[in-house]
Amino acid sequence: MPGRPLHKIQCDSYTRGSNFTKRCLCKGYYQKTSKKYRCKFHAGESTGPKSIEGRIKAIRNLKQYKNKDYKELYEWIKLKKYAKD
Repeated sequence: MPGRPLHKIQCDSYTRGSNFTKRCLCKGYYQKTSKKYRCKFHAGESTGPKSIEGRIKAIRNLKQYKNKDYKELYEWIKLKKYAKD
């Protein structure tokens, strides 16, 4: 958090470059499973599906797209800007 370094909660992980003696300086987010603060690099946050098949599978789990067929969702994803394929 820029401008408020005293209120930043640091990540609880140690860096490999310091031979596990220095803590990571990134902002930490509370993890319910480990009950620790971890940054985005040490917590393994998901970036979401990358392939079109994976995106279709994720979208079909949403309530409003349950009854849509594969080809309809495929065309909808292709129209989006972020689609790479």
